[in-house]
This record gives sequence, C-alpha cells and structure tokens, in this order.
Amino acid sequence: MMRRLLLSTCVLAMLGAMPACKESDPNMFETHVAKLEDKDSRAEGFAGLERLVKAVVTSGQDRGTEFAEKVLPTFDAIWETAPEFRLKMLEQARDMKRLEAVPLWEKAIVLDGTSEAYKAALLALQGIRDAKATALVGPIIAQLEALMADPNKDKGERVGQIRLEYAKTLGVLGDKKATPVLIKALEQPPEQQPVAVHKEATKALGALGDPTAVDALLQVQFRVPDAASTQNIGERVKQALVAIGKPAVEPVLKALRGEHEVVNKLAAKNNVEVAVVQQAAAGILGAMGHAEATEALVAYMPKADCVAEPKSKKKKKKKKKKKKQAEEDSEVDAQAAQLRAFVARALGNIGDERAVEALCGCRYATRNPVDMWEITAALGRIGGDAAFQCLSDIIANGEYDPEQLPNSDFRYQIRWEGARHLILAAGAEQAAAARKVIEGQTDAKVKQEITQWEPGLKVLEECKADKACYSKVVADTTAKWFAREKAAVELGRLAKGDLAIAAQVARAFKVRDAGARVTIAWLTGRIADGQSCPECIEALEGVMAGEKGTANATMQLAWLTARETISKMQ
Repeated sequence: MMRRLLLSTCVLAMLGAMPACKESDPNMFETHVAKLEDKDSRAEGFAGLERLVKAVVTSGQDRGTEFAEKVLPTFDAIWETAPEFRLKMLEQARDMKRLEAVPLWEKAIVLDGTSEAYKAALLALQGIRDAKATALVGPIIAQLEALMADPNKDKGERVGQIRLEYAKTLGVLGDKKATPVLIKALEQPPEQQPVAVHKEATKALGALGDPTAVDALLQVQFRVPDAASTQNIGERVKQALVAIGKPAVEPVLKALRGEHEVVNKLAAKNNVEVAVVQQAAAGILGAMGHAEATEALVAYMPKADCVAEPKSKKKKKKKKKKKKQAEEDSEVDAQAAQLRAFVARALGNIGDERAVEALCGCRYATRNPVDMWEITAALGRIGGDAAFQCLSDIIANGEYDPEQLPNSDFRYQIRWEGARHLILAAGAEQAAAARKVIEGQTDAKVKQEITQWEPGLKVLEECKADKACYSKVVADTTAKWFAREKAAVELGRLAKGDLAIAAQVARAFKVRDAGARVTIAWLTGRIADGQSCPECIEALEGVMAGEKGTANATMQLAWLTARETISKMQ
C-alpha cells in the first residue's frame, strides 16, 4: 500500500514538473499567420487577423513594424494561390498603412476585366494614398496609360472609376513625373472618358503644381462641356491654376486678351463665345490674386459709358429712340454691366490700389445693381485713401436705377450696403471720417438700415491699430459677425505673413453671414501670404465638412472662395 502511494506521488510530481499545455495567443500576429499556409485553416487565419488588425488600428497600438515583418511577406507568398482572400489582404494592408505592402499593391492595381480585380484595385489605390507609397508612381502611370488606350477594362460599378482613382492617387503622391499622363487624361474626348475623370485629373495637376500643365488646364474647360456647379470643371481648373500660381498668370492673361488661339477654337467648337472665355480668365486672375494682372483687367473693363457723377443728376435731355434701338442699347448696357461686375470682383480679390481710379470712375456707369454693387464691394476690399473717398461719395450720392429694381424701397440700398464696405475699407485714422459719413445720412430708410454696421465701426474705434485687440474679437464666437469681419480685415493689414493669425481668422469662417465668410476665406490666404498653412486648411475644410449637405445656396461663393484659398496654402 505504501509502495503504491509512493508511486502515485512520484507520478503527480512528474506531471507537475512538465510544461502546461498553452493555447496560442490571439493577440500575436504569428498565431494567425501560421494558419495561412494551410488551405484548410486559411479562412480561420484570415478571420483572426482581421479581428486583430481592427483592434490594433482602433486602439492606436504601434504594431506596424510587426505587421510588416510577420504578416506581409506571407500575404505576398500566397497571393497567387489564394485569390479568394486577396480583398482581405488588401483591406488589412490598407488599414495598417505600411510601405512594405508595395509589392502587394503593385500586383493589385492591374486590371484584368474581372470584378474581383476591379475591387482589388480600388482597395490597393486607397492603401497607396494613405501610405504615400511614392514608389508606385511609375506603375500607376503605366496602368493609366493602358486604360486610356483600352477603356473597356474600366467598366465596374461606375464607368471610369479606376481611371479616376489612378488620377486621384497620382495627385496625392505629388510626383511631377505624372504631369504628362494627367495632361493626356485632360485631352481625352468626352465620348471616350467620363467628365469625372477629367475633373480628377485637373485636381491632381493642381496638387502637382507643375507650370507645364497651364495650357492644358485652360483648354480642358472648353474642350469638355460640364454643367454649372460649385464643383464643375471650370471651378476645378480655377483652383488648379491658383495652386500653380505666378507661372500661370501670363497664359491666363493671354486668354483674357482673347489671344489664346487653341482655347478660342475649342470654345467656338462648343458654341462658346470668346467673351465667355475672357470672363472665365478674369475670374481665374482674381482668384489667383497676383497684382501683375491689374493693368490688363483694368484695360479689359468696359469704360465707355463710365461717368463722373450719378446719371440721375444730369440735366441733359436725351433724344427719343425707336423701340428697337432702345432695346438694343439696353442689351448692350446689361452686357457691359455684367462684364464690369466680373472684372470688378477680380480686381477686388487682387486688392491692388492701382485699380481704384478705374473702379471709382465707373461707379455710376449704369446704376445697375449688377455692376454698381460689385464695384462698391471691390473698393471696400482694396481699401486705402482713394477707395475710402470714393465710397464716401457713393454713400452720399449713390442710387440704383428704379427700372432695375423690384420696388422703390431699394433705390438707396447701395448707400447702406456701401456703408458696410466703407467701414471695411477704413483704417484707424479714418474711423472718425467714416462715422461722420454714416451719421450724415438723411433718408429714413438708409438711417434705419445703416445701423447694422455699428459693431464693425465700434471695433475700429476701440481697437485702433492694436493687433491683439482685433485678434481677441476674431476669436470671440459670441461677438457680432460684422465685428469679427472688420477685425479680420484689420488683421489682414497688421499681421501679413503671421500663420498663427491666419489660422485664427480661418477658424472664424463659421460666422453666420455669407458675405463675411467670403471676406474671411479670402483674408486667410492674404494673411498666409503664399506660405503653406495646414492649420488654416484644416479649419476651412472642417467647417465645410460639418455643413456638407445642409448649407444653403447663399454659401456657395464662400465655399468657392475657401477652396481657392486652400489651393494657395497647400
């Protein structure tokens, strides 16, 4: 009995000394990788990896190197023999954002006409963008070339989607080696390539900032018809040329002067008048904001009917005209007013005081709200003594033509709207003069409406030339929106080149007034003064992203201005 007990004790002791059976750790990559080599356990292995990768990404664990060393080589090894798991591999490679996935992505971006390859390419391109895998610029260029030669392979859920994604990825990777193939994409006939691809290639060329693309960009908006919208090809071209900057000025001026033969031929082919080409060029030059364009824009602005005083005060009698002649003259006046409005807005965006004389000389050209308001706004944006004096006269004497208005209540609207721009134009030394002009109004309607600008004038009087004071007002989300707009304008004068102030102004883009938003978006770029400002971009994009799908039509110009400013600061 004793002997049996001793044996049992020995056996138990031996068992206790043996290593215990341990289960594989599900938090280790190698646990799941081991199952990938056997076809029978492969599905289980991928399911485990999927859970682990998701946990790693969600928790922000720094295990990218481990994934690259332990998982990606196995993915590469089984790629050919495990086609049913390729999408799983690409999803995980995308989520982990490791450059070691380049061999995998290079295989996946090649289409073979199947839906599986189409889905794989989309996942691979997303991963390439997220990881900034610049080593794949060459292979992507080759694939885009191949698809343009044979578009039939690019017919997935959306025709042209892969070409669009190739172009988008080349823009993100930022290598100018992609410029020729992207230009080639712009030159594709619309019947062979969806307009969405032209638009994405346009955006990509803006991201590359290569001056050799300027002419192709100017041409595509007249080669490829596109419906009017805030994201149409014309707007994309404008933003791309803004991003390219100064090297684009002279070619755009050539289009403004009506001398760009290729652009004119393309426009004529699509029944677009040269005047429309010139208006588009004026808008681009304004968005670019380079003073080199001022002289040409002033020369282009219609000035034949500009007068030195309001037409309503002229005593000269007009001869009666036949009805047909009167209608023709009216049409000419309307066209001149519209063109003058385009140019005035561009000159205001450039902000060059050399334009003030011409703008002021045309303030009473038609008394049409179309151009008179734009001239007034441009003078307010440019500022300076001459602009201030001209605006003072508009407030004292300006009026709209009653025939151009819905009713007589708006006859003097330019006076109270002009007061806003007078205050925006005024410097600290002009605060007293601005108040005198405003308080000198006698019309009851004007006196009533003009009070809404008091917060801006008060800020000017209190802050004077104190940058810190204006900075505090801009940052105050409880302040009146016009007070914040005026404070931002003064910071534009006092803080040029200060990126911290530029970002602070950008954060004020959420003000409720659409016009103030335009001013703030424009000023952000002016203050940044040609420098890259990621914080500014984040602030502007954050507001637009938060309001996507809910913003009303009045915000369109503000959003367009913000996108143009973003193009300058990338």
